[in-house]
Amino acid sequence: MSNETFVAITICLLLAGLGNLLLGVTSTHQSTLRFQRRLFLVAFAIRFSVSIALYAFGFWTLLGDADASGWSYGATLVSRWTVDHATIVDVIASWSEAFRNSGVPSAGTPGTHLGYYYLLGTIFFITGVSSRLIAAALNGFFGAIIVVFAYRTARTLFSEWVAVRVAWWTCLFPSMIIWSAQTVKEPVVITLEVIALYCCLRLRKSGYALRYVLLGGCAIALMLPFRFYAAYIATAAFGSVLIIPNTGRRARWSAVGLGVFALTIAVVALVLVNSEARIDQFDLTFVQQFRHDIAEGAGSGLNLDVDMHTTTGFSVGTLVGAAYLLLAPFPWELGVGSLRMLLTAPELVVWWWIFFVGVVPGARYVVKTRGLELAPIFVFILGLGLLYSMTFGNIGLVFRQRAQLLPWLFVLAAVGLEQRAIRQSRRLPAQVRFAPRHRPPAAVGRT
Repeated sequence: MSNETFVAITICLLLAGLGNLLLGVTSTHQSTLRFQRRLFLVAFAIRFSVSIALYAFGFWTLLGDADASGWSYGATLVSRWTVDHATIVDVIASWSEAFRNSGVPSAGTPGTHLGYYYLLGTIFFITGVSSRLIAAALNGFFGAIIVVFAYRTARTLFSEWVAVRVAWWTCLFPSMIIWSAQTVKEPVVITLEVIALYCCLRLRKSGYALRYVLLGGCAIALMLPFRFYAAYIATAAFGSVLIIPNTGRRARWSAVGLGVFALTIAVVALVLVNSEARIDQFDLTFVQQFRHDIAEGAGSGLNLDVDMHTTTGFSVGTLVGAAYLLLAPFPWELGVGSLRMLLTAPELVVWWWIFFVGVVPGARYVVKTRGLELAPIFVFILGLGLLYSMTFGNIGLVFRQRAQLLPWLFVLAAVGLEQRAIRQSRRLPAQVRFAPRHRPPAAVGRT
């Protein structure tokens, strides 16, 4: 075993212990804490095992690396800090550069969204080892946290039947594993997103509890150097909590919590406005150029001949992008695509079934019965989905972007399947309907 692998395994074990401790710091979901810890450890073990297979044994060449080589910039930062004789205080202070350089991304531009590189550089500086497997272990940790928060989000809103299925889908779905096992920024971004949305949903039940206000606000602020446009969309989702009236029982100090919540929204909005993430650059000219850039020179590029400046071109381009975001690659593309595209076929068969049998009817049911309550999730799905649909130009990239939506799409899918199981059970004869092995899932409920 190489020294790099040994250090990475040690870091992995330390992170596993830290994760177990953090899961216990909660006043909610205590009755299922044992299941959550088992879920976290299984998810972490799977992701780190895949990381070792990819990087210690060289299988990463099958995936084409994507943006996974960016971890080396973290090592470059450590070298710079070492030359400057920086202390940990200096390292933390240098994060201001990551916030200043958050901006409108462009294909192949390394000067934006530096948060992930600074995160890795900080970890490398603390451990004294700059290792790709350490970066992978950190991503596996975040990937496992995503699984737990997906479970908690589903359980906050729906039944245990729904939450357990969301948890295992998020844990075992190949694309959720593969992006968390590589050294790309997706796991950190998705973790911040699921935490922010979980806090949005908990705020409606807790009377603006201070812990959810602060945790959600911090998650949104931290998105800025990792993926600035996600911070804007998450802020809109967070703000929707204020618009929707809360008829539930409030805690005694909910007025204070509400004040802090409004202040947090104002501060986060001020940070976004005053940052160098110039949203005004994100116009149709940029969208047109971005679509062209990511389509050119890429094996999975798809350069649609549409003019995004026209109403027809914008509509067609966005609708095609949405179809690819939700369902790509399509069957007719698997045979002529790359080996990497062909490897997605088993997952896609399962995903198409989940989408049409679960997501579509589940979304319809939730909109009709719980639409206002789930407004933060719909704001986020529609906002991020529209953005990625508009800028679509590469099948491989949009497949990766779908991972940011999967935790919430899984929630809708599980609800759809639960309602389907309930309807089927009602059609069974009475003597079969109440037999234990045919008992339908409990009706939708919340805790």
